[in-house]
Amino acid sequence: MNDHFNVIIVGAGISGISMALELNEKKVDRWIILEKESEMGGTWRDNIYPGSACDVPSILYQLKKAPSTTWSKKYANQNEILSYIKNTAKPIEHNIYFNEAVERLEFNENSNMWSVFTTTKKWSAKYVVVSMSPLSNPHIPNFKGADLFKGNQFHTAQWDKKINLSNQRVAVIGSGASAVQCIESIQPIVKELHLIQRNPSWVMSKNNKEYNKTHSLPNPIAFKYLYLLNYFLHELKVIFFIHPILMKLLEFNLKRNIKKIIKNRSLFNKLIPNYPLGCKRIVLSDNYYQAVSQPNVNLYNTEIESISADSLTFSNGSCVEVDTIIYATGFNHSQFIPINIISSGKNNLKNEWEKQRSAYLGIFVNKFPNLFLLVGPNTGLGHQSLLFMIERQTRLLAKLTKMLLNQHVKTIEVKKDIQHNYQQQLDKRSNGTVWQGGCRSWYLDEHGRNVALWPFSSLYYWWITKKYNKNDFEIKY
Repeated sequence: MNDHFNVIIVGAGISGISMALELNEKKVDRWIILEKESEMGGTWRDNIYPGSACDVPSILYQLKKAPSTTWSKKYANQNEILSYIKNTAKPIEHNIYFNEAVERLEFNENSNMWSVFTTTKKWSAKYVVVSMSPLSNPHIPNFKGADLFKGNQFHTAQWDKKINLSNQRVAVIGSGASAVQCIESIQPIVKELHLIQRNPSWVMSKNNKEYNKTHSLPNPIAFKYLYLLNYFLHELKVIFFIHPILMKLLEFNLKRNIKKIIKNRSLFNKLIPNYPLGCKRIVLSDNYYQAVSQPNVNLYNTEIESISADSLTFSNGSCVEVDTIIYATGFNHSQFIPINIISSGKNNLKNEWEKQRSAYLGIFVNKFPNLFLLVGPNTGLGHQSLLFMIERQTRLLAKLTKMLLNQHVKTIEVKKDIQHNYQQQLDKRSNGTVWQGGCRSWYLDEHGRNVALWPFSSLYYWWITKKYNKNDFEIKY
């Protein structure tokens, strides 16, 4: 088999599938996807914990070229989204190579090709598209004595379906989205539920609802109307993130709503974060506060000192016996891309990003020719569907790749000053936003810079990715 390709896509999650569909539509030939697991789906393949669901309306969490009219709820659950991804990928699934875990990429200056090393072999490609989620490397704290625990312990992203939690004493460590979704789902079936958090999350009502036949929109015009309506309603939310005074008003109203549900003053105080609303990811749930108010739930705002064979000991000296430990402790965001990428001159992307994590349009990185990133730095969204950004990136890249191949371009690389000026613009706009409101968040690097979220309207991103500007790049023929 010839292992030389025009394009290799790393990862078969929703962004990788979107890239493949765009290349297919543009009739770019000789491209493949390398996927480390035995099936596609990325985040939605891995996060199968009870209650796993999207916090973006279903109408927005789909590719516009592959609309679905069969969502059962306003906010789809993990199962439905994974099914959607698999159905959407059917036209291109024959181009996916499974069980090919990419370990490193190396650029060859003589051939102007990328060598792609997996655990099984070496591949090569003219262009490489990296579509690896920063939510793919689970973080499990290294607690003293954790290896002595005799019960079950696992991360929410490594859920074991064989384990039955009924009538068990369960500890959930963490307070983010996966913790909230898991807690409200397992609370009714466990004997005791012990929630351990350093700091709570702001949790807003989801207003989820079942869809009926009236929500099925086989008519393309009706679908487009509903999509645009939801898009612009969400787009308006950006003003709350970039103007913290407006977010303060929302925070005041949210506290009032929480107080109506949580009557116990001590519990209420434990559930109110000490940072501004929006500084960290806002979690959506309709039943979380009701769940934590139940008599079988205990909430601890403290640190874990150690773990023994059957219990957790806290920093204040108290302890609690448990049968199962669930780590809802997020991911290793410091490894934004968990593979080694080495370009001409032996530049390593990890080393470059230790100085400053940056990519022009979240896609192109100076010193790394013919390399394209999906959902790179500063292209996450706090107010809108991430799939909007993914589609903007993949459409741009498909058009660009087609043109580069047709013109027999050897290398394309963003200019250093273009990337620098672009990053300065992002940094300037991020200053004063709610994300830099003083909390510790994976949105920020060790210097307090926003490296994750897009600080403008998504409409602005649509505009600047509408076409490729040749003057922004060094191109060699």
